[in-house]
Amino acid sequence: MQTALFKAARSWQRIQGSPEAYVRRILYTQNISWWRTRRVKETALGSYDVPTATGDADLRITLEQALAGLTTRQRTVLVLRYFEDLTEVQTAATLGIGAGTVKSITRQALARLRTLAPELAELVGADS
Repeated sequence: MQTALFKAARSWQRIQGSPEAYVRRILYTQNISWWRTRRVKETALGSYDVPTATGDADLRITLEQALAGLTTRQRTVLVLRYFEDLTEVQTAATLGIGAGTVKSITRQALARLRTLAPELAELVGADS
């Protein structure tokens, strides 16, 4: 995230119009570059949010482990759809793929999450 924002800041004068799409594209390509070149291992300095209860910590660990079981493409689509709250069409335009592909990747990713962590059913949904 920090690298992507640094790249956007470096070329800020060249960005025309709304910078949101430009920064999203940088984040996407940065993510793709990361899994293509796994030579440098980055380590997290720590968590920025502190769980309020033991259940929150357990849920967070379970969710992180389940997301680690997805492909990079599946995680990217889920983040854009549910964390960034983009529509299927907006997600497709950001990734340069078709809306139908976004739908199928989302369906496959949610099914995989249900398989990997059935205890997350209330987050993933019963059969959506």
